[in-house]
Amino acid sequence: MSSLAGVVVFLSLVGFGQPGTSVMPVLVIDQGPRFAAMGGAGIGAVDDASAIYWNPAGLGRVLANRIGLAHHEWFAGIKDEVVHASLPFGQGALGLGLVYSGEPRIEFWDANNLPGDTFRTWNGTISAGYGLAVARDYYVGAAAKGFYQSLYTSGGYGGAVDLGFACRPRPFLTLGAVARNLGIAMYGRGTEHMPIEAGVGGSLVFGPVNTLLDVILPLENAVSLRLGAEYRPVPEFAVRLGYRAGPEDLSTLGAVSGLTAGLGVHVGAFSLDYALTPYGKLGTAHRIGLQAALLHRGSGSVRLKVVDGSNMLPLSADVTATGVSSYKGHTGITGELRLTRLPAGDLVIYTNRTDYLPRVDSMYIVGDHEQSAVIALSPLTYGAITGIVADAATRKTIGGSIAYQGTVQGSTQADSALGSYVLRSLPAGQYSLTASGPTEDYLTQTCTLKVEAGRITNRDFYLVKRRQTIVLQGVNFETGKADLLPEFDSVLTRAGEILRVNPGITVELAGHTDPREISTSQYPSNWELSQARAEAVRQYLITKWGIAPERLTAHGYADTQPIAPNNSAEGMARNRRTEFRITGQQ
Repeated sequence: MSSLAGVVVFLSLVGFGQPGTSVMPVLVIDQGPRFAAMGGAGIGAVDDASAIYWNPAGLGRVLANRIGLAHHEWFAGIKDEVVHASLPFGQGALGLGLVYSGEPRIEFWDANNLPGDTFRTWNGTISAGYGLAVARDYYVGAAAKGFYQSLYTSGGYGGAVDLGFACRPRPFLTLGAVARNLGIAMYGRGTEHMPIEAGVGGSLVFGPVNTLLDVILPLENAVSLRLGAEYRPVPEFAVRLGYRAGPEDLSTLGAVSGLTAGLGVHVGAFSLDYALTPYGKLGTAHRIGLQAALLHRGSGSVRLKVVDGSNMLPLSADVTATGVSSYKGHTGITGELRLTRLPAGDLVIYTNRTDYLPRVDSMYIVGDHEQSAVIALSPLTYGAITGIVADAATRKTIGGSIAYQGTVQGSTQADSALGSYVLRSLPAGQYSLTASGPTEDYLTQTCTLKVEAGRITNRDFYLVKRRQTIVLQGVNFETGKADLLPEFDSVLTRAGEILRVNPGITVELAGHTDPREISTSQYPSNWELSQARAEAVRQYLITKWGIAPERLTAHGYADTQPIAPNNSAEGMARNRRTEFRITGQQ
């Protein structure tokens, strides 16, 4: 008799058997240990296979094949066996739920209060549903269920649907709403009320602590609150506490009976959970469950957060992804973006925002769980480039244009009179500059330089003409000699710079003498002397400036090409020279 009394009392406490109340109380008994340990608050937080019961919209957040098995051990011999499964499909996931609840040995007493044989009662439900993302971090879902209840001399059956919604408006906040058990039950020839209820809930995460709150509004019972918390000191272990104000009648069971508690252990793809729920004098319910996440190609996800690298505040930015998946979108004001249904492999992420340096990142997608990454963008700071454009031979300014390419790109004109140019407000970074002369006779010149924040960088361009001859003014050798003197360094430095900044030109170094004939063991004539002078300059440029030898030729012209009269010492000194002749462009 005590066993039957326990069942009857329990059913009355959850609202079954009272005049005008609903049937099938098993439909409102928490399924699975994890959320049961947190006071039965799971509407906003659920993201595993048990979403088929708590909120079918949560199936849209499931990223892998999952199966969950749970056993509930109640007082009075009542036992539940629960199976939940999820399968990612399309833009969401399919869910399946099976529940069997039974009490195998209930004593029968007849109308004369005489004992008879024992009998058993049982309830069974089967649910199928689908949840999907309708927008980034917004989910909807629906589930259909059928059930059967077997009593001693009668039974009932019926069907119902659940409708759910969930969203994640902030990285730390998840909200949900659900309507459950919208349907009809048949007992005998009549219909009975279903335990229809609506609920709203939320989950708020503070570091390792996840707090949950649900509000349940039954159609024919009092409003109840569910409050829970989950603390994970490490990802592999969780401690859970909660309090529930219904559907049990706590005024009969006692306020302490609203408490719930539990533990969870997560190792790899497996989770083992336990929940303890007291019911006053009736006893204590124990729930234990095992969940497994099975590898599913395309079930990975990445949660990206874009922040300002200087202060780590969230940024809205444009994100493009290629590789295992293609995506183009925007992070919004939260700085967050979630890419889902990713197979295993490499993902390349391009992040851009105005006034910030663009960034390219890559990461390997595992493909069976969620990963996260923080992308810090560096704010653009500005500098400037200034300089002149001049003729390399005369050193006079000539004007022209400057094209630049780097973080930004464009072009500007150098002043035609002064030859000067200014590039203002350039974001800091590496730039390639190309200078062009005012006419096509001049060869273009290209260089690479770094623009630093808050600084003006100077870069002058000395352009050469095609087939131009430049007299190396100041490289005037002593009579009868081909030695390079220290005072020649500044002039030869100019020649080296021209060759360095114009890597495509080839040059002839032409040596000249005055008309006074020379005949020494080292230089039998002016021809050998002029050749030696040209070769001395060539070797200097190769050795000191690292110019490729094939770009330089040396040729002596003796006194056949004077540039000044030879009737004075000054004129003959000018003729003892070396010239720099541009012969071509590679």
